[in-house]
Amino acid sequence: MFSSFHPIVLIVFGGVAVTLIATAIAIYVRVPLKPTRTGVVVSVLPSLLMLVLFYSLAIHMSQSLGAWPTSIGERGFPPLLVTHATVTVYFFIALLLSSISVFPVAIVVCLLVQRWRHCVPYLAMYVALFFVCWGFMQFAPEPFLYWWRD
Repeated sequence: MFSSFHPIVLIVFGGVAVTLIATAIAIYVRVPLKPTRTGVVVSVLPSLLMLVLFYSLAIHMSQSLGAWPTSIGERGFPPLLVTHATVTVYFFIALLLSSISVFPVAIVVCLLVQRWRHCVPYLAMYVALFFVCWGFMQFAPEPFLYWWRD
């Protein structure tokens, strides 16, 4: 049944499912929700930075190449554009992996330890905002998205 799905899709949906379940449990056990400004900023900043890096890469690529790339890879890119692309890709991968593997587990652990339950809203916000920003990334021009996905 699952053989028609790519393993990464299953991992992403698994991470999202664990986060949603953990958030529902947090609401059920009435985790105190008194978010601080610093906590919200720390939770939101990585995803917003990812979005800024992504769209600034699209603008940088369009300006440097004069058009969207016609091939996969970075052949013919100026060195500064290669560096920008590398930083953006590695930052995105780090956020993706943490959002689908590390943070859902952290949410569950925080739910189990009474003293750490106040961290659950921030962790859930971090994961949720990653996927919201990932959704906003899908509005980039199709030729750029084709290059990005490959």
